[in-house]
Amino acid sequence: MDFEKELVSYLEMYGNTRESDLLNYGVQNFHFSPDKMKKIVNRMAIKGKIHRLVHNKLNPPEVYVALEERSYPEILKNIVEMKIPEGSRSEVLKILEEAAAIAKKRMNDKP
Repeated sequence: MDFEKELVSYLEMYGNTRESDLLNYGVQNFHFSPDKMKKIVNRMAIKGKIHRLVHNKLNPPEVYVALEERSYPEILKNIVEMKIPEGSRSEVLKILEEAAAIAKKRMNDKP
């Protein structure tokens, strides 16, 4: 059984998940020790199969695991590569970059 594929399948089904929940899932379903599961998750993170996100708004901060790293420039690039007339691409990209900058600023300004 490919345990990494099973964990990816879990994340595809349930989305971003607390790392502790993912580790518990593996311990219960694969009958591994918590240390072995931690090593599997660490290896997946090093390979780039999963990404860790720290939720700073929680007290104490909580680590979440996601399949894709949030990268606004990459998201913008994917949106711009959709079927948009060539002349409008630069204008659309500029608008999307401004919107991302405003959203990021608002997220940082929230208490």
